[in-house]
Amino acid sequence: MKSIALCLVLLLAFLSPSLSQGTQFCPIELTMDGSPCGENGKYDCVEVMIARYGVSAMPNTCSCTTLPDMQRTCNCLIVCQNSKLLD
Repeated sequence: MKSIALCLVLLLAFLSPSLSQGTQFCPIELTMDGSPCGENGKYDCVEVMIARYGVSAMPNTCSCTTLPDMQRTCNCLIVCQNSKLLD
């Protein structure tokens, strides 16, 4: 159910012209402990980005890379103003 709600929120955010016009996206990379990426790795990365930066980050084009020592890296594009939260 949580995944369905997440997909709906993201779909509405991407389809809304008022939200997407003029929005700039910046790349972001997070490395974390966890199991290998698996088939749903990119969707897991979307959930991680939303949990960390909020739904307004509108993460997209995510990829997951399995690393040694039970770690993985998520690479996504998020709204640039949200990427400044790392500072």
